[in-house]
Amino acid sequence: MAAPFSPGGAALRYDVSPMIRFLSLIPMVLAAAPLPAEAYSCGLSPAKDAVIIKTDNASGRAMICRIECTFTSPDGPVTIACVRTVPPETKDWYICLRSTGGRTLEFSDGTESCK
Repeated sequence: MAAPFSPGGAALRYDVSPMIRFLSLIPMVLAAAPLPAEAYSCGLSPAKDAVIIKTDNASGRAMICRIECTFTSPDGPVTIACVRTVPPETKDWYICLRSTGGRTLEFSDGTESCK
């Protein structure tokens, strides 16, 4: 096989530093690690009378997820927390459905913790 082209006619030598070799391993390690459930959503039903909390689980194993959604309302902040087992490899899994109690709510913040 012919050597790669170089201006001086000599073959190029590829000297990869240890740091670059280490960095090239990161994507492989991340791909091997189980994926956490992510991409949760905290939303209101079309009639705005209920809070709908959903999440995804791209992992190959079931995970127990706790999702907290904070909403603003005229009466102050409202936090709704739900815990549920999410089956493996699911998308848009319903964690819970809670009534707004007639309050006007607007999503402000949320957190998710899955194990």
